[in-house]
Amino acid sequence: MAFQQIKEQLDKTHTWYIILTGPCAELKTKARLEDIGMITYLPLASVKRQWGGKTKRIRIPAIARCVFIYASDEELQILQNGFSVFRVKELFNTYQNQ
Repeated sequence: MAFQQIKEQLDKTHTWYIILTGPCAELKTKARLEDIGMITYLPLASVKRQWGGKTKRIRIPAIARCVFIYASDEELQILQNGFSVFRVKELFNTYQNQ
C-alpha cells in the first residue's frame, strides 16, 4: 500500500483487530488484505529449519493463524463477511480475566 493511501486512511477512526486464518495461511491472507487496501501487520520470527541435511534460515509467523489489521468501522463491515474478526482489546480482556 502506498504511503499516501495509508495517510488518507489514518484520518478516519481506526481500531486494531485480529483476523484468524487457516493453518499456514497467514502470508496469503495478509497479501489478500493488502490487495483490497487494508493496513496489516504480521510479526515474523526468523528460525533455522533443516531439510535433506541442509540448514536454512526462514521467516515464519510469530503468532500462528493470526493477522493484525488496523481498520475503520466501514472496513470492518466488509471484512466480517469473509473473515473471523476479533477486537484486540476484547480478546486481551477475555484472557486476562481467566
